[in-house]
Amino acid sequence: MSITVPVAVASGDSAKMTCTYDLESDPLYTVKWYKGRQEFFRYVPKELPHTRVFPWPGINVDVSQSGPNQVVLRDVKRHLSGKYRCEVSADAPSFHTKIVSSWMHVVYMSS
Repeated sequence: MSITVPVAVASGDSAKMTCTYDLESDPLYTVKWYKGRQEFFRYVPKELPHTRVFPWPGINVDVSQSGPNQVVLRDVKRHLSGKYRCEVSADAPSFHTKIVSSWMHVVYMSS
């Protein structure tokens, strides 16, 4: 399992974060994304809609580009610098859960 988060993103740009995992034969139960301890995006294949966005000041999730393996944040601001986590859980019977994390820095580009 691995996470890919841009190391640095210019303020105002979009940030694409990917979470790669192999559940082997287990079905996927849920993929959750966190900034720090706060969950901001969830993908659950058994639910409709599959995606759920949790309100978080300044986090603007592009739902059309986000899903089981990635989340895209639009118009990122400097306060969104920090640690991001992807938590993947398998469905019954194992319910194995794994978490990977990475840091993203939002930088202000002066012209």
